[in-house]
Amino acid sequence: MVPALCLALVLAGPADDADARAELDACATRIEELKARRRAGQAMDRELERLLVRAQELALELERTSAAVPTAPPSPSPEELRERADAARDEADRLSAEIAELDVKLGDARRLAGAESDPRMARAVLGIGPPPSSAAARVRALERERAVLAQRRAAAEGAAVQLEAEARAAEADR
Repeated sequence: MVPALCLALVLAGPADDADARAELDACATRIEELKARRRAGQAMDRELERLLVRAQELALELERTSAAVPTAPPSPSPEELRERADAARDEADRLSAEIAELDVKLGDARRLAGAESDPRMARAVLGIGPPPSSAAARVRALERERAVLAQRRAAAEGAAVQLEAEARAAEADR
């Protein structure tokens, strides 16, 4: 029964590295059994030779697959991760400054749009300046721009938090 099982293993072939390793272990166990029987005087040369060849094939296959698997790049050091986190925080600060500048422009645009919609102010302006609809459009454009900047700032802050956590984890692994 054991020779039939080994033959089935040999003919089936490995599906992946884990199967190849398991088959190689089974071959090694069976080879040791056959060597012990041969030392005891039984003729096991043919099956032993077949198993030795299969074991060598499996070993070569495992070598090829392990050489073909690309190695992961080394993980960055905790210092590098902290530098990246600092850069992300700097980006978030820069975006906050842009948002603050945009808030000033947005306030001015809202006041102008409000003034254009007020009939008392419209008579005072007497048609000088942009048409009334352009102020409201400017407010909407500034609000969209502010939302985009706020999203980018949130992403930068999130990246800084994530990188800082990775740095702490990398430091703990050392």
